[in-house]
Amino acid sequence: MGVVRIPFDETFILYDPSDALAYVLVYFSLLPIGILIFYFSWFISGRELEAVIIAGGQVVNEIFNNILKNWIGHARPMSFGASFQKDTMRSEYGMPSAHSQFMGFFCMYWSLKIVTSWTGLSRVRKTVSLLAFFLSSICVAFSRWYLGYHSFDQVSIGVTLGGFLGSLYFMGVGILRYLGLIDWVLSWKISRALRIKDSFNNCPLSLAQELEQWHTRCLAASEKKNA
Repeated sequence: MGVVRIPFDETFILYDPSDALAYVLVYFSLLPIGILIFYFSWFISGRELEAVIIAGGQVVNEIFNNILKNWIGHARPMSFGASFQKDTMRSEYGMPSAHSQFMGFFCMYWSLKIVTSWTGLSRVRKTVSLLAFFLSSICVAFSRWYLGYHSFDQVSIGVTLGGFLGSLYFMGVGILRYLGLIDWVLSWKISRALRIKDSFNNCPLSLAQELEQWHTRCLAASEKKNA
């Protein structure tokens, strides 16, 4: 008799409830959703254009993955039923793994960002950040293989392809910045109305600087109140 798999809480990720490792890996399979929520929250709270840029790249990466899956038509290693993702926007095929490609894109884009742009970070903090991105990507890819959604080839090709596309997208965004197209977008009326800024790339503030500015504002407000 085969292993009985059940949906994880409110998601449709199937796993073996008697397998502790499978339970943990379900959370890693959900990580891409958490990352997208982070991008949305980052933009809403800070109005940073970088959140829109990277989220747009991830969405394009996802669309490309879906096109590739339908074109290649490579079956998944385990059957999830005849109706699995049929007649939906998501492909029923497994090559390449969308989760793995998402994380490969994420890992490469942010790794390049850290190496080339975050000059204020120490070597230790850069190394820790790069390792965190790499390990999280590996864990997500491993979860898709372990839970039976993809074969090893599907997840390895997904991570590699995502990393390649992430590096191309990073270079493309850099070219757009050099040509002044990002500044042009920031000059739009809707950008000004929504208070969109690019401080993450131009004149960023460290946490220490933000804290110092907050103390300065608090002191000014206190002096004004007592005047």
